[in-house]
Amino acid sequence: MSRTAFSAAPTFSRAPLAALLALAAACSQGPVAKTPPKAAAPAEPSAEERAAAEKQKEIEVKFPLHGLVTGLQLKIRMQPDADAIIVGWLRIGSRVRLGRDVMKTATCATGWYPVATQGFACAGEGIQVGETPPESPTAVVPPKRDAALPYDYYFVKEEKVPEYHRLPSRDEQRSAETFSARYQELYAQDPKKAQRLLAGELPGEPHKMELVRRFIERGFFLASSGVEVRAQRRFVRTVRGSYVKQVSLEPRKASDFHGVLLDDTHHLPIAWAVRTGPTFLPKLRDDGGVRYLTDEKTTTYERLSVLPWVKREHVGDQVFHKLEDGHYLKAWYVAVADKIERPKEIHAAEPWVHVNIDQQTLVAYRGDTPVYATLVSTGLEGHDTPTGLFEIRSKYVSATMSDIGPDVSEDLRYSIEDVPWTQYFSGSVALHGAFWHGGFGLRHSHGCVNLAPLDAHWLFDHTWPEIDDGWHGVTTDTTGLKGSKVWITEK
Repeated sequence: MSRTAFSAAPTFSRAPLAALLALAAACSQGPVAKTPPKAAAPAEPSAEERAAAEKQKEIEVKFPLHGLVTGLQLKIRMQPDADAIIVGWLRIGSRVRLGRDVMKTATCATGWYPVATQGFACAGEGIQVGETPPESPTAVVPPKRDAALPYDYYFVKEEKVPEYHRLPSRDEQRSAETFSARYQELYAQDPKKAQRLLAGELPGEPHKMELVRRFIERGFFLASSGVEVRAQRRFVRTVRGSYVKQVSLEPRKASDFHGVLLDDTHHLPIAWAVRTGPTFLPKLRDDGGVRYLTDEKTTTYERLSVLPWVKREHVGDQVFHKLEDGHYLKAWYVAVADKIERPKEIHAAEPWVHVNIDQQTLVAYRGDTPVYATLVSTGLEGHDTPTGLFEIRSKYVSATMSDIGPDVSEDLRYSIEDVPWTQYFSGSVALHGAFWHGGFGLRHSHGCVNLAPLDAHWLFDHTWPEIDDGWHGVTTDTTGLKGSKVWITEK
């Protein structure tokens, strides 16, 4: 198997990728000819596209109203009752279709609206309703469901960076930064005294402005929906509608690594180089040891490249990986995704996922058929990823993950806003995208299964439960929704 055989990135069911590529090609061809060629007949929509279009028509009939979410995170309940079970969540800026059968109750005088395609939302909790799509000058940009990452992400590169509820004036910004500098000065002398400054308990000292939502620590990550300018100063607008000075932040881009879509041509097993290393010819010595010989055909494979893999082979008491040209790589350099048998607890038509901790690989299945394979990063020693058969309990387009408690040492504190394509399957352990590192194929996490964003997005769109347009998250707990199984094994 050659590397070029797997060069195509996964596509997303929500993205009109073919149309975008066609448009890009047309735009690169320069001026339009005076006599344009005859247009080709439009391609017939696929069965999947026809089904999606029919479903959308049904939604528009059943849910004719338009909703714009104005609350930070709007809860959708199974029944029009404030005590009813939560089905899922909508995030600020999202747009959804709503039904006309409004129900006003003692706990929701503005009325409960049916939400496409399930549950009810109380308008007073943060949703603007209209016959046409509502507009709002303060509306937050919704997540990008057809991109590798739903938001733009930034690393906080300075200590105690002010986060503002609104765009600050120059004087307000100076005051906030003066307070931050004083906090850092006190913290170097007495951390407890610095905390009292934050709480406004030190007489004769400056007070934290109400305009400042919080001070963000260096090393944390923020999610953003855009950049705004006031008086020639640029501020990143967070997905929660607050503002941070852009020069205090460093943009972070995702790894472009991705796995392999499997079909009759591309099938398991598939092997990747997880460390950069040269091939060799092993020769067994008389004493039972192995010599590693190189020749003019020796090749160095770069990390994350797909290998022309043949099989595992024992030489002496060591396991090596044999490649198509007859050369070998040590096991340390290679990860292999193999096909496994479906556990009896999983039905033949279900989508499910297998994670091999030893190999740091993930294979997605539909019943007995493997459909996608890639590399992952599971938990480091002391933060081991649990093994066993689990079920996805909740899914979020993004979910914040942090460990910033008072008992956590400074070198272990972290906060990552809106971790993309998060699927929880065991407590706080999840499958999710990781934009802050590219160490896939090697252990790296605090227990979760980290995937490259392209892979995490593909998996998010191909597991149960599904998330409708406009929704930010759903749960399977007591809601009747079914989650895909996640089988995690040591080998």
